[in-house]
This record gives sequence, structure tokens and C-alpha cells, in this order.
Amino acid sequence: MAISIIDIAKNSLKFSSANLLAAAILLPVNIYVATILVPEEYGVYGFLGLWLMYANLIRPGLTISGYREIPVLLGKGEDNEALRIQNITVTSDMLYSLLPFVIILGASFFFSEPILKIGLIITAISYGATHLVNYWVGINFLRQKFSLVARGRLIFAIVPPLVIVASVYWLKVYALIIAPIILAIILGVYYWKRGAINFHFTLDWKETVRLTKIGVVLQAGALVFWTFRLADRTIIASTLPLEQLGLYAFAIGFVMAVLTIPTDFTKVLQPILYKELGRAPSVFEGLKDTRRIAVYLALGAAILIPISQLGFYLVVSLIATKYIGSIPIFYVLSYNLYLASIMAVAILILISSVVNKQKVSLGVHAVGLALNIIFDLLVLKLGYGVVGVAWVTICTQGLVTLTLYYLARNYMFRSIRDYFRFQIAMLVPFLVTIPFYFFHNYLNLVIPNFWTFAVISLVAQGILWSLVIGIFYRGYLSINDIKMIMKEITMAIRSRLSGKREGE
Repeated sequence: MAISIIDIAKNSLKFSSANLLAAAILLPVNIYVATILVPEEYGVYGFLGLWLMYANLIRPGLTISGYREIPVLLGKGEDNEALRIQNITVTSDMLYSLLPFVIILGASFFFSEPILKIGLIITAISYGATHLVNYWVGINFLRQKFSLVARGRLIFAIVPPLVIVASVYWLKVYALIIAPIILAIILGVYYWKRGAINFHFTLDWKETVRLTKIGVVLQAGALVFWTFRLADRTIIASTLPLEQLGLYAFAIGFVMAVLTIPTDFTKVLQPILYKELGRAPSVFEGLKDTRRIAVYLALGAAILIPISQLGFYLVVSLIATKYIGSIPIFYVLSYNLYLASIMAVAILILISSVVNKQKVSLGVHAVGLALNIIFDLLVLKLGYGVVGVAWVTICTQGLVTLTLYYLARNYMFRSIRDYFRFQIAMLVPFLVTIPFYFFHNYLNLVIPNFWTFAVISLVAQGILWSLVIGIFYRGYLSINDIKMIMKEITMAIRSRLSGKREGE
């Protein structure tokens, strides 16, 4: 059975709309909080956040390894085995979670300042409560109850800001760390009533060891992946003035916000693809739809690049005028929207329980991280500044993406000729976006009026993408397909705005 692109897009839109709502709510809330808290209090919040970040990153990877097997077992019709792996995974990870919980709680006794002592105690409780609820979130997502989880994401978007606004005046920094606990309680009740996972405490030492051996590699891959993403900012912070870091962080923050759209798509794809792998008679049959999906993703992500360049230009020029210097940085970093988006498909293939090549993915990212650090330091030494760092980020990301697809080729294609045809289909949209880097920089110099800039850019984008899709991608995307996708998106937006509930 072919994987439906429209179904994935429709379900991913539920999460993207919730993320956009969260961003829209958080902006004025953060401004309000900044008028109440002093920088030292924000520093305490950042310090406590580091404890949570490291507690979540330094883990044995039990949930990653267990969760990748459950959709495959469901696809095979082995529901009882899927439930057994689910319960063993959750039980084992729950027991492990006691360790970071105790460490954070114990650390509070080593601080004399009341704000840090009490803050760490609350942080430990927040870690435990959030971690417990996330088991129900993850399992429901794996079982493709996307509407249920999307409504949970809406609760996630709305509750913390309300709690913070209502309590920050009298609780100060404590409001920021208590909000996740209240959210966890509300989400716990929600999933208890609507998203039961039939969990029973199940301890199986042998199975836990097996999952841990796989999970450690997968978790290491996640750690290297995020280190790869943070390396550029870390090096800028340690070598350049804070102003340069601010411009770079502002630009990449916008990129990460736009990146949630294709990221939500690939998150929804994961359980669907793994379930299809479980159904298929062979790995090749199970992954045959990934070729088509990757091309759709490449085309969609490429279209986002010039749109985001224009959007960032307007936001900075009209609103955030202090960040005019971040425009050339963003123009470079925007190409990561394509490179990071399409990479996700190759990663899903390599780390699946059927292909089981997570060590390969880890190795590629480790090499990419090393190259990123080396060349970041080199371009800074040569005086190319943050724009040079941005180009290094794009080049190393491109190298990692191409390498991962090359390593995944044997599971996607029967011949090297098919692989090269696929590469051409993937690269054409990216090549089309490159002239927009020079075009937008040129318009920025010669067109003083913002709206004239926007009209010229949009007309150029519309003409160029119409030609590209009409000439190269008629077999992938017809006018009827576009109409159907737009209809589904419109219906999903109306459903979200009206609060109408969809079927699970």
C-alpha cells in the first residue's frame, strides 16, 4: 500500500499550526516576563535549564531503540509483541529516570543560595513529571493517533504561557519552572482519559540490555546531531563579540522556526514508514515510497527558501530594525531548510530497526561535526566572520546529507542509474534556489521600497517555480494534486480554527 503524501501533510499541519500558535503566544509573554525579571533571574532560569538539557541528552536511549521497533511490529500485525516492547521500554526507561531525578534533587543540597536550592528541587519534580507524561505522548504518536497528540500539542502551546503570565509577578523565576509541572498534570489527565496505552509494569533484563546496546548508539547519534547544530554558535560565542553572536543567533532562530514545517512532516512520516516496513515482504518494497516522498520534500523545502528570505527581510526591515546586519547571514543559513529537511529521510532509513545502520549515521555526523569545527575556526581566522561560519554550516550539512543518501542508496534503489536519476530530481529544486541568494542581495541594494521588493520577489518566485514544476515535476505534482493539497490544508486550518475534532 502506497504511503499517502497528502495524509502525511495533513497530519503534520496539525503540529505545525500548534507550533506557530505557540510561537505567536510566547513572543508577547516573553516580552512581559522580561519587564518583571532582572537578568540575574533569567540567568538562574538558564542555569536550571542546562540541568534539564543534559538530563535529557545523556541517556541510554531506551525509548529511541524501543520506539523504532513498535511501528514495525504493528505493521507485521504483531500487536502483542509491540505492546510487550512498549511496556519493557517504558518500564526500563522509567527506572533509569530515577537516576537523573535523584542527581538533580541531590545537587540542590550543594547550593547555599535559596533560589538555586529551591529551583533545583522544582526542576527535579518538573523533570520527573514531564518525563512520565512524554511516554503517553510518544506511544500515542507511534500508534498514529495524530489528532489526539496534536490537541495535546495545543494544550502544550496554551497552558505554560497562561501559568507564567498569571504567576510571574509574584512567583518571579519560579513561575517559569513551575509552569511545566502544571502542564504535565493537565496533559497527564488528558492522556489518561483520551490516550490510554494499556501500560503494565514489565521488567525484562535481557530485553532491556538488548535495547540499551542499540539505544546507546542512537542516543550518541542524537547527541552528536545536536552538537553539530550548536557548534557554530558555540565557536562564535567563544571568539567574536556578543553582537555578532546576537545577529547569528537571531538569523538561525528564524531558520529553526521555519524548519518546524518540514520537521513535523518527517516526524509524522516516521511511524507510518516504519509500520509500512513491517508490512512489506522486503526492505526495498517497504522503502520504495521514500524516493517519491524525498522528492516532494526536496521540492517543498526548496520553495520555502526564497519565501523565508523574503519574509525575514520584511520582518527585519519593518520590525526588528536593530538586526539589519543579520539579513546576509540568514540568506546563507536559509539553505539549511533544504539540506536538513531532506536529510531526515535518509536518517529514518538508516536508523530503522530493519536496516539497523545507526552506527553509520553516527559516524557521518561525527565527521561532519569535526569538519564543521575545523573550518569554522579557519574562516574566522581568515577574517570572514559570521557569514563565513554560515557558509561552513551549509557546506558541512550538504556533505553530511549527500553522504547519508549515498549510504542509504542500496535500500532505496535497485541500480546505480536509478540512484543518480533520483539525485538529479532532488538537486534541481536546490539549484533553482541559488540565484535567489544573489537576486535578493541585489534587490536589497537597488530597491529602497520594502513592498516593491516583495512584489518583484514573489512574481519571480511564482514564474520560476511554475516553470520548474511544469517542466521537471509533472510526474510528481499535477494541477489536480496541488488543488487537492490546498483543499486539504484549507480544511485542516478551518477545522483547527473552529475547534472541530477530527477522527483519531
